[in-house]
Order: sequence, then C-alpha cells, then structure tokens
Amino acid sequence: MRISAPIPGYFGCNAFQIFSSSPRQWAPYELSRPQCDELRQLREKYDLKPLVIHTNYLVNLAASNELFLKKSVEAFRGEVERALGLCAEYLVLHPGSFRGANREEGLLRTAAAIAAATTQLDLAGAGLTILIENTAGAEYSLGGSFEQVAEVIERLRDIVPIAACIDTCHTHVAGYDIVSEQSLAQTLKTLDQTIGLKNVPVWHCNDAKAERGSKLDRHQHVGKGKIGEATFRYLLNDPRTAHAAFIAETPIDKPGDDRRNVQALKRLVKCL
Repeated sequence: MRISAPIPGYFGCNAFQIFSSSPRQWAPYELSRPQCDELRQLREKYDLKPLVIHTNYLVNLAASNELFLKKSVEAFRGEVERALGLCAEYLVLHPGSFRGANREEGLLRTAAAIAAATTQLDLAGAGLTILIENTAGAEYSLGGSFEQVAEVIERLRDIVPIAACIDTCHTHVAGYDIVSEQSLAQTLKTLDQTIGLKNVPVWHCNDAKAERGSKLDRHQHVGKGKIGEATFRYLLNDPRTAHAAFIAETPIDKPGDDRRNVQALKRLVKCL
C-alpha cells in the first residue's frame, strides 16, 4: 500500500501524482533528458513508486468537434510521451465529454482516440499503464458509472496496457453509496463485477463537499465531508486494495492542509 501527497518526501509519502505540464494550457512543457534522469534517480533514492501522472484537464478524447478532437489526441500523445520519458507507471485520463453526440458514440470515440494517440509507442515495454478515471457523472461526461469505465477498458485491452483509477468523491456524487460499511461493501462488489478490483491500481482518496448523487465534483478534506472517515478506514484496510496506491487530491484551504490530509489517511491504516 502506498499513500501520496504533492511533495512525497516532505510529507512522508512513498507514492506521488504530478502533472507533466500545465493542466490548463495546450502548450506542452518540454522535458529535458537531464530532468527525466534526475527524477528517476530521486525516485530510486527515496523509494517513490508508483509515479502517477494526471492528464491535462483540457484533453477531451470524446469530443465530437473534429478539430478539438485532433488537438486533444495530439495533446494526449504528448502526455504519453512525457510519461514514458519520466518512467511513470500510470497515466490517469478522464474519459471525456460527449456533448453533441450520444454516450455510446462518446465511449467509442474515446477508445479510438486513445488507440490513435498511442500508435507506435511501446507502453508495455516501458511499464506504463493508462488509467481511466471514473467521473462525477455530470451532464455529457463519460465515466459516471463503473460500466462506462469498464467498456473503455475492454475496448482497449488488446491495444494498450489499461486499467482504472477510482476517485471516492466522484463515486459518491455520481450516486454510489459508500458511506456505511455495508453500502461500501456493496459498491465494491459492483466495482469488482464490472471493472475488477484487481484492475484498480490507483485510488484518489477524497472526501466530498456535496451530497450523494449531486454530480458536483467538490473535493473535501479526509473525514470532513459527506463521505466520512469510516469509509476510508474500510477502503484502506480491505485486503483487496492492498496492491493499490492511494492519492490525496484534497483542497488546501490553509497552510498544512496537505500534510494533515495525508496524516489522516495514514492514521486509518492498521499496518503500514
């Protein structure tokens, strides 16, 4: 089990997630070979793994506008190339918005766009896996259900290494009940039957400011929101998630919040 924060060494973490470029700009950051080499050396020195990279928020591989789709495919290929250069283990992607089409067309377009963006890139040889993240289920967004995530994974299983990243806040506001031990157990059963718990190597551990089923993606400090501390205790100590890395994507409302959220997660683990 690995728990992450924005500055792994400083917070006592052993896994971490980064953006490899600005998350809200199209212009890519040009990584140099010395930068990639230095990060690999630091990771080896401090035993930091896995490295998870989150894709730029502008990328929409389900876009029905062909020019925007082309731009998104090019940007996503850049994300993959930087992830390969940094020797990352995982690249997280939101499956996109299907505005202007229907949900099934959007799912097909996302799968085809990922395949196109990764042509002639050896992800398997480099140990890089693309992770489809579940979403809050807002109008036109893909990934609001485990079944939608599973469909994208299934379509790409023979093309690229692919699995899922599950966000607890997204799961809650999309309508899944994870607040009590019994309801969480049922939701994990559903997750296992659709995606497969073994196919979830990364969890985003975020509490939620909004009510279940609200579709509002508003992250909250661990144990301080509508999900509550007990859910994270059950999740972190479930033997079926022992292989996974847990990433905190919680807000920083005042100095030290990031450290406090990581410590909150670590206190809930019975045996680190």
